[in-house]
Amino acid sequence: MEMLIPLMIEVIGIYSIIVFANVILSWVVNLSGNMAVRQIYWLTNRLVDPALDPIRRVLRPMTGGLGIDISPLILLIFLQILRRMLIQTLY
Repeated sequence: MEMLIPLMIEVIGIYSIIVFANVILSWVVNLSGNMAVRQIYWLTNRLVDPALDPIRRVLRPMTGGLGIDISPLILLIFLQILRRMLIQTLY
């Protein structure tokens, strides 16, 4: 179990980077006609959307159609809390 925790910490760190990249790419993809950017955005969406969809379902009624998607921020906060909890179990 002790060998699994460092792996989980690294996976959470990598997934956090993917979530952040997805947020940045969501802005860039609309400004860029580059097909490579669109493909990377599609890939990050496929990886991130399964985690974001439940958060969006809960937040949608609360935001009242505000037009700002804060679900990636909520997910990143959750991932960092989970990561810190795992780090604390090691020490």
